[in-house]
Amino acid sequence: MKDILIKARRAIRFLFYRDVSIEDQILVSNTLDDSELEILFWKLNKADRHHSIEVLHRTMKHTDNSDVLKLALLHDIGKCIAEYSWSFRIFTDLGIIKSRKSQNYKNHEDIGFELLKELQNEELSKYYFDNLLSNKNQILDKTDF
Repeated sequence: MKDILIKARRAIRFLFYRDVSIEDQILVSNTLDDSELEILFWKLNKADRHHSIEVLHRTMKHTDNSDVLKLALLHDIGKCIAEYSWSFRIFTDLGIIKSRKSQNYKNHEDIGFELLKELQNEELSKYYFDNLLSNKNQILDKTDF
């Protein structure tokens, strides 16, 4: 139930998202420090980009570890393969929608791992696997809401 409330709150915030500020664009570029990762990040839809930047800002209050900061921006990167409306996300989480697309949405972290592996960024893909798929990073667990 907590997840549904978080998604509902995010859906309301979505109504007020604007274009990403120049300062945040520079922050994304400096944090990722890799053109292929930046291209991947900008494939996220507007809401997921804003969410990732919000997570980055919250994460920066806890650490300056560059790998954790990259992970804050890329934790939802697997969602870039399709457009998922907020109603679709909520109905999928409630188990009302059970399609291939809904399975991809639920498995977006696994998909994100595969996308990073395709970039042949072994160090980052291993860090992503260790800190998202195997065991949720303590800081991201506190900042990803």
